[in-house]
Amino acid sequence: MSDNKISVIPDVIEPLSHAVQENIPETAKETDGALSTLVGFFNNVVLHPIKKANLTYKYKLENFEKDLKEKTKHIPPENLQEPPVMISGPTLEALRYAYDEKELREMYENLLASAMDNRISTQVHPAFVDAIKQMTPVEAKIIDAIVQNNNQVRCACITFKLKDTHLFYVKAMPDYFVNELYTLGDPFIISASLKNLERLGFITISLLGFEGQSYEDFKTHPYVLERKSMFNKFNQEFEISVNKQAIQLNNYGSLFAEICLSKGK
Repeated sequence: MSDNKISVIPDVIEPLSHAVQENIPETAKETDGALSTLVGFFNNVVLHPIKKANLTYKYKLENFEKDLKEKTKHIPPENLQEPPVMISGPTLEALRYAYDEKELREMYENLLASAMDNRISTQVHPAFVDAIKQMTPVEAKIIDAIVQNNNQVRCACITFKLKDTHLFYVKAMPDYFVNELYTLGDPFIISASLKNLERLGFITISLLGFEGQSYEDFKTHPYVLERKSMFNKFNQEFEISVNKQAIQLNNYGSLFAEICLSKGK
């Protein structure tokens, strides 16, 4: 399957100079060659299959061009380049299926913008494209939230333990609970997303916690108290146990965030 994709992409890129002239808005013709080529590629590869069936394709094309202009406006002309095909090809192919998901679209467009800057293009790893394919929109928000908290957040494994026993309620709380991520969605979904981000190699989940930092506030978090009240109906006496953990964005994750998040803001 991968061999077929590799053989198709150069054939598509070959006639781009004609495609750009014939198929994209006049505004795009006035932009730098690198941007025009990429917009032409988007028009002919990503949008081509839906042109006849989807009347919004022109809107998407114009917005893709607008987004790229915004994300690349800080790049000096002498540093603007056409992105390597090994980045642009898979990225635009992936955009075909993710364009309507704002967070994922943003990451793909940021990836392309970074690849168009010859000062940092060598930091754009091809694996980032496949990583975004395996992410959900909420996982993009999680990474951004961790970045906003200096690349690390406290995390806790919270259990409702029956008093004077070693027994506890199974699945009463998610495996990983983070105060700073609570507003992003269902804590159980957030917990599963953290596991996926760990699998992708972006974050490290430590079982030791941050030395010198208190975790007592986890016991009084509204969500924890809400879950606790659910188990009170069993008339069992139990206590809240907090096992300290920590989540950190590692070097690979930090590079991903630098390349794929917050371009042009």
